[in-house]
Amino acid sequence: MKNTIVLLGMVICSVIGYGQNLLQIQPTENQIVLGPFAGNRDLAFGVQNILEEIVQDKGYDLATKADLSIKIDLLYFDVVKNNIQIAAFGKQVDITKIVARATLYKNEKKKKIVNAKGQAKSISTSTLVIDEGGEFSQANVSTAIKKLCEDLIDKLKL
Repeated sequence: MKNTIVLLGMVICSVIGYGQNLLQIQPTENQIVLGPFAGNRDLAFGVQNILEEIVQDKGYDLATKADLSIKIDLLYFDVVKNNIQIAAFGKQVDITKIVARATLYKNEKKKKIVNAKGQAKSISTSTLVIDEGGEFSQANVSTAIKKLCEDLIDKLKL
């Protein structure tokens, strides 16, 4: 009986002493003013999903009520295109850029604010130039968002 109580006490102390790293991710706000993604909720939702994955990879557990929380504000999104054509040969470079601000809160008080930029580059060469109508690559957007989220987490030093 005594051994059972001691064992139970040790288990309870180890669970309490484990101290999970709980983190809350507040809803991402899209504050982009110009362009096709101005106020786009899908972009904000995508950033939040990728951020949740990265935070979990860093060893944090997501919780709705935690001492630490992160808020992301999207500030800028653009695709910069650069085309070069010499006779029948062409080269197209697309650079997807996204800028965001992250705010770290501890017990609902601002602890740190950081800005970061994520970008992805796509280079294509061709012997026949075909206009794609100004569309952008979803893969480049995802890559830029992932780089952005990783940079924000690293700058917050979580």
